[in-house]
Amino acid sequence: MEQTFSQPYKHYFRKRFFLFFIPLLMVGILSEPMIIQNPFEELEDYGAFVLFLGIYILVLGAWSAFLTSMMWRFKQFKLKQ
Repeated sequence: MEQTFSQPYKHYFRKRFFLFFIPLLMVGILSEPMIIQNPFEELEDYGAFVLFLGIYILVLGAWSAFLTSMMWRFKQFKLKQ
């Protein structure tokens, strides 16, 4: 039995990843007071900003990758049936 897939995973992932990442990042940044309301008066404020921004990018990138992978798997499951 031969399986045919419409798009390879890499192509699908690269095409859809930023559709999840950009909105999640915007909502995450706009809802975090440590990023938005940072006074930038001392060096520690810059460090906190970079730390929180880095954590948000890492965590939301992982969530976006997970959601993209699950959508691709559901799509492939539907194609098999």
